[in-house]
Amino acid sequence: MDDVLLQSALIMGIGLIGCILPAVPGPPLVWIGAMYHGYRTDWSQVGWPILAFLFVLAMIGSTADTWMGYLGARKGGASIWSSLAGSAGGIIGLIAFSLPGAILGSLLAIGAVEWYRHRNWNKVLQAGKGYAVGYVLSIFVELGVCLAIIGIWVMALKY
Repeated sequence: MDDVLLQSALIMGIGLIGCILPAVPGPPLVWIGAMYHGYRTDWSQVGWPILAFLFVLAMIGSTADTWMGYLGARKGGASIWSSLAGSAGGIIGLIAFSLPGAILGSLLAIGAVEWYRHRNWNKVLQAGKGYAVGYVLSIFVELGVCLAIIGIWVMALKY
Protein backbone atom coordinates (compact mmCIF):
# COMPACT_ATOMS: atom_id res chain seq x y z
CA MET A 1 0.00 0.00 0.00
CA ASP A 2 1.50 3.35 -0.95
CA ASP A 3 2.11 6.12 1.59
CA VAL A 4 -0.62 8.45 0.35
CA LEU A 5 -3.26 5.75 0.60
CA LEU A 6 -2.08 4.82 4.09
CA GLN A 7 -2.07 8.46 5.23
CA SER A 8 -5.56 8.99 3.83
CA ALA A 9 -6.81 5.85 5.57
CA LEU A 10 -5.28 7.04 8.86
CA ILE A 11 -7.09 10.39 8.62
CA MET A 12 -10.32 8.55 7.83
CA GLY A 13 -9.77 6.19 10.76
CA ILE A 14 -9.44 9.15 13.11
CA GLY A 15 -12.68 10.45 11.61
CA LEU A 16 -14.42 7.15 12.37
CA ILE A 17 -13.28 7.42 15.98
CA GLY A 18 -14.70 10.94 15.94
CA CYS A 19 -18.17 9.55 15.37
CA ILE A 20 -18.04 8.20 18.91
CA LEU A 21 -15.89 10.87 20.59
CA PRO A 22 -17.92 14.08 20.56
CA ALA A 23 -14.89 16.39 20.52
CA VAL A 24 -13.57 15.02 17.20
CA PRO A 25 -15.46 16.00 14.03
CA GLY A 26 -15.93 12.58 12.41
CA PRO A 27 -17.52 13.15 8.98
CA PRO A 28 -15.41 16.21 8.11
CA LEU A 29 -12.23 14.31 8.95
CA VAL A 30 -13.25 11.36 6.81
CA TRP A 31 -13.92 13.78 3.93
CA ILE A 32 -10.57 15.51 4.56
CA GLY A 33 -8.92 12.09 4.23
CA ALA A 34 -10.52 11.65 0.79
CA MET A 35 -9.61 15.22 -0.13
CA TYR A 36 -6.02 14.70 1.00
CA HIS A 37 -5.77 11.62 -1.18
CA GLY A 38 -7.15 13.52 -4.16
CA TYR A 39 -4.73 16.38 -3.65
CA ARG A 40 -1.70 14.12 -3.23
CA THR A 41 -2.56 12.16 -6.39
CA ASP A 42 -3.25 15.28 -8.49
CA TRP A 43 -6.96 14.40 -8.62
CA SER A 44 -6.13 11.49 -10.92
CA GLN A 45 -7.68 8.76 -8.76
CA VAL A 46 -10.67 10.51 -7.20
CA GLY A 47 -12.01 13.57 -8.98
CA TRP A 48 -13.91 16.66 -7.97
CA PRO A 49 -17.44 15.40 -8.71
CA ILE A 50 -17.02 12.51 -6.24
CA LEU A 51 -15.35 14.74 -3.67
CA ALA A 52 -18.16 17.31 -3.98
CA PHE A 53 -20.73 14.57 -3.35
CA LEU A 54 -18.70 13.30 -0.39
CA PHE A 55 -18.62 16.87 0.95
CA VAL A 56 -22.43 17.00 0.92
CA LEU A 57 -22.53 13.70 2.80
CA ALA A 58 -19.98 15.02 5.32
CA MET A 59 -22.13 18.10 5.96
CA ILE A 60 -25.20 15.95 6.51
CA GLY A 61 -23.27 13.77 8.95
CA SER A 62 -21.59 16.62 10.79
CA THR A 63 -24.91 18.35 11.47
CA ALA A 64 -26.74 15.16 12.45
CA ASP A 65 -26.55 15.89 16.18
CA THR A 66 -28.37 19.19 15.63
CA TRP A 67 -31.20 17.99 13.42
CA MET A 68 -31.56 14.60 15.12
CA GLY A 69 -31.78 16.32 18.51
CA TYR A 70 -34.39 18.68 17.08
CA LEU A 71 -36.42 15.81 15.60
CA GLY A 72 -36.11 13.82 18.82
CA ALA A 73 -37.35 16.74 20.90
CA ARG A 74 -40.29 17.20 18.53
CA LYS A 75 -41.06 13.47 18.78
CA GLY A 76 -40.94 13.84 22.57
CA GLY A 77 -43.65 16.47 22.41
CA ALA A 78 -41.59 19.65 22.38
CA SER A 79 -43.06 22.61 20.53
CA ILE A 80 -41.31 24.20 17.60
CA TRP A 81 -40.39 27.06 19.94
CA SER A 82 -38.79 24.65 22.39
CA SER A 83 -36.85 23.01 19.61
CA LEU A 84 -35.64 26.36 18.27
CA ALA A 85 -34.73 27.44 21.79
CA GLY A 86 -32.85 24.15 22.13
CA SER A 87 -30.82 24.97 19.03
CA ALA A 88 -30.05 28.46 20.36
CA GLY A 89 -29.19 27.06 23.80
CA GLY A 90 -26.92 24.51 22.16
CA ILE A 91 -25.03 27.21 20.26
CA ILE A 92 -24.64 29.33 23.39
CA GLY A 93 -23.53 26.29 25.40
CA LEU A 94 -21.06 25.31 22.67
CA ILE A 95 -19.50 28.78 22.64
CA ALA A 96 -19.37 29.02 26.42
CA PHE A 97 -18.45 25.47 27.45
CA SER A 98 -17.64 23.40 24.31
CA LEU A 99 -19.54 20.23 23.46
CA PRO A 100 -20.88 19.25 26.90
CA GLY A 101 -22.18 22.81 27.14
CA ALA A 102 -23.96 22.42 23.81
CA ILE A 103 -25.83 19.35 25.02
CA LEU A 104 -26.63 20.88 28.39
CA GLY A 105 -27.60 24.22 26.82
CA SER A 106 -30.01 22.49 24.47
CA LEU A 107 -31.59 20.46 27.25
CA LEU A 108 -31.93 23.48 29.55
CA ALA A 109 -33.46 25.64 26.83
CA ILE A 110 -35.96 22.95 25.81
CA GLY A 111 -36.81 22.37 29.46
CA ALA A 112 -37.28 26.07 30.19
CA VAL A 113 -39.63 26.66 27.25
CA GLU A 114 -41.62 23.49 27.92
CA TRP A 115 -41.92 24.43 31.61
CA TYR A 116 -43.12 27.89 30.63
CA ARG A 117 -45.68 26.34 28.26
CA HIS A 118 -47.05 23.55 30.42
CA ARG A 119 -45.82 23.90 34.01
CA ASN A 120 -45.63 20.11 33.99
CA TRP A 121 -42.39 18.27 34.78
CA ASN A 122 -43.53 15.15 32.92
CA LYS A 123 -43.81 17.11 29.67
CA VAL A 124 -40.43 18.74 30.31
CA LEU A 125 -38.81 15.35 30.93
CA GLN A 126 -40.51 13.79 27.90
CA ALA A 127 -39.24 16.55 25.59
CA GLY A 128 -35.75 16.33 27.12
CA LYS A 129 -35.74 12.56 26.74
CA GLY A 130 -36.75 12.93 23.10
CA TYR A 131 -33.84 15.31 22.51
CA ALA A 132 -31.41 12.94 24.24
CA VAL A 133 -32.59 9.94 22.22
CA GLY A 134 -32.27 11.94 19.00
CA TYR A 135 -28.78 13.04 19.96
CA VAL A 136 -27.66 9.48 20.72
CA LEU A 137 -29.14 8.23 17.44
CA SER A 138 -27.17 10.92 15.62
CA ILE A 139 -24.01 8.98 16.49
CA PHE A 140 -25.27 6.13 14.30
CA VAL A 141 -26.16 8.56 11.52
CA GLU A 142 -22.64 10.02 11.66
CA LEU A 143 -21.11 6.55 11.62
CA GLY A 144 -23.28 5.50 8.67
CA VAL A 145 -22.35 8.64 6.75
CA CYS A 146 -18.64 8.08 7.43
CA LEU A 147 -18.85 4.49 6.27
CA ALA A 148 -20.72 5.61 3.13
CA ILE A 149 -18.04 8.21 2.41
CA ILE A 150 -15.30 5.62 2.82
CA GLY A 151 -17.18 3.08 0.69
CA ILE A 152 -17.77 5.55 -2.14
CA TRP A 153 -14.15 6.72 -1.94
CA VAL A 154 -12.86 3.15 -2.14
CA MET A 155 -15.10 2.39 -5.12
CA ALA A 156 -13.95 5.58 -6.83
CA LEU A 157 -10.25 4.78 -6.50
CA LYS A 158 -8.77 4.04 -9.89
CA TYR A 159 -6.16 1.46 -9.03
